[in-house]
Amino acid sequence: MPPTPYDSCPCGSGKKFKWCCTPFFDKIELALEQQQLEQHDSALRTMEALTKAYPDLPQIWGYYAHILFAEGKTEQAEEAIRKAHSIQPDFAMGHLLRGFFRQSEGEVIGALLLFRKAADAYSPEATDQLAQVHELIARLELILNRPVASRAALERVVKFMPQDGEARKQFDGLFGPESRMPEAARKKYLFRPSAAPIPAGADTGRLSDAKRAFEALSLRVAGDPATWFNLGVVRAWLGEQPSALEALNKSLELETDDFRSEETAALIEVLKCAQGMEADADYVEHRIGMEIRDPQLLSGLLTNWSQTGRLLGAQMSEDGSSFSAMVVEELPMLLDTGTRLAKILCNMFVSGGAIRLWHVQKETVQKVATEIRDLVQLGVGEPIASVSTVQFSEIGLEAIAYPLRNSQFEAAEGKMRDYAANFFENIWANRSARSLGGITPLNAMNSGPLLRKRILGQLKLLEDCILGALPRQQVGEQVVAMKIYDFGRIRSKLGIEMKAALPPVVEVLPEAVPPPSIAIPVAATPVTAPMPAKREVSAMNAADLAELPIATITVAELEEAMRTAIKLGSHELAVAFAKAGSERPADTAKPDRYPFFACLMTGALAEGNSAEAIRIADAGTQYDAAHNEGKRANEFGMRRATLYLKTQQLDAAAKEFDSAIERNPDDGNLYVKAAEAMLSAKNGAFATTFAERGIAKAKSNGNRDLQGACGELLDAAKRYL
Repeated sequence: MPPTPYDSCPCGSGKKFKWCCTPFFDKIELALEQQQLEQHDSALRTMEALTKAYPDLPQIWGYYAHILFAEGKTEQAEEAIRKAHSIQPDFAMGHLLRGFFRQSEGEVIGALLLFRKAADAYSPEATDQLAQVHELIARLELILNRPVASRAALERVVKFMPQDGEARKQFDGLFGPESRMPEAARKKYLFRPSAAPIPAGADTGRLSDAKRAFEALSLRVAGDPATWFNLGVVRAWLGEQPSALEALNKSLELETDDFRSEETAALIEVLKCAQGMEADADYVEHRIGMEIRDPQLLSGLLTNWSQTGRLLGAQMSEDGSSFSAMVVEELPMLLDTGTRLAKILCNMFVSGGAIRLWHVQKETVQKVATEIRDLVQLGVGEPIASVSTVQFSEIGLEAIAYPLRNSQFEAAEGKMRDYAANFFENIWANRSARSLGGITPLNAMNSGPLLRKRILGQLKLLEDCILGALPRQQVGEQVVAMKIYDFGRIRSKLGIEMKAALPPVVEVLPEAVPPPSIAIPVAATPVTAPMPAKREVSAMNAADLAELPIATITVAELEEAMRTAIKLGSHELAVAFAKAGSERPADTAKPDRYPFFACLMTGALAEGNSAEAIRIADAGTQYDAAHNEGKRANEFGMRRATLYLKTQQLDAAAKEFDSAIERNPDDGNLYVKAAEAMLSAKNGAFATTFAERGIAKAKSNGNRDLQGACGELLDAAKRYL
């Protein structure tokens, strides 16, 4: 059914349907109907005719790309989008469709970047499309464990669809008062009054405009903690974790009020729990996976553990295909009386021929994995360890001891309180933390005001996380969480007394005025200007980086600027620095240009242009061979192999892996990577070849680990033969 004449046009232009796509929309509907009736060729012919009749309308190419993608013709759909963007570079439907392409390939980050481009490009009147794209953003941000960004996007969905009860229900479930998510992760953050008025342009409704406005303001009031906080919040809403942390850390350094410091520091801890921030986080999820080789042996062990109280909360799925539980260890008791408690060693999930274990403490996961291996021996494969993003519900679980019988919570409450008090006051207070520079909270309290403020945020997040993880009790007509610890005790032990302070006096610089035009003589040959000594490139923010003189700074400075831009999440800036670096003439001081070409390849992929990424890899290989003695041949080869796999050029990918192995025949990782890559492409023949070559090399070198890994890959490859 077509829209009414005064509905917003489906293409997302913001115009009324009557003045936009009406002349040809009947043909669009015909193509969609033909596609639903499986008249695929007819649908494509209908759309091809439209592109010839209206070659200069970007929405025609957008509708055509939609049909092509539904037909599984992604490369042709990409080409149609390129045509649309050649006509209208900010064509929102094109960014949205490209986001769908990347999402279908499992590229969450690439899809998210494109969805955000679409959100910026859509007209404010295109409310249906804005609701759709923000819902997509909210889902992906949640997958990446960025609840602050997810909430901001979902708020916009509710705003654009006020009558949609499901949208409101979803928002309340995730971020409402009944949510078990910690307050610092789900709350609505408000801007703080800043030392100078917010610049014009911050209230357009686009978060990118607000970000630019606050970045400009931060240059004028660099000593104002409120401005830096506001900038950090906007960046967090956009999912730009590193650059958000940069601004919030600056705010925390300047802040003198304990209550505002607590809010800022808790938000910092939340942002560090996102995917990709594991290296900076105090809480990560340690995982171990093992292949199940003998299901009967493992089933016998789990049955025994259930009967002896080693498992809590055990659940089997309705179809019997999966099993989950918490593996626990009973706590010793001085007297063998009263309710018995246990501490959680790890979570367990059994499904799909594998057993997975995870917990915030690496040692306890390893302990359970070792115990399983010792008890069932060859019944499971070698443990494979990894680190992942932590779930907020798991932060603070170490402080909770559970009764071995679920019905005994009330009887065990006193012992649970004692256990939590011991954890916080004797274990946590004396445990080193990354955010405290590797020292303990007790020592950090005497190491300056900044570390003290960080502890305020850590305690706030811990308190909220434990509140969400605790069992619920019926108190009158309300269901409330058990209270097993008064955080006032640990604050008292650390000597924390919360104090409010007056806002600091901040110098406000005048608005920047463009200097008068002055004729400057230009040198006959390019002159390389050194960076100002007063500030390192790595310490710059996005606004400072954007003002760097790309044409004159050195190659080393370009690389440092590129890496800083990547860390800040300023991808367009990073690509600009990379392009400049890759085009500089060769010099002996900095012959290696692989980082630049790698960044350009990633940028091309984010735009959905695999062919351009391959061209960049080829150019980089040629440059490396001519000027860097081919030292990066393997890196370029492996990137090219990955690109060929994405475009289903399996023979070309196999040749790249072959070349890499020939250059480094003793590098066992190459055989494993090649076999895994071919398995991901479901090509059993190539996967078998590389796995067998790896086994042969392992036997000749006596490498049992490589032999075991390639043996498992060989077994998996046989399923695709």
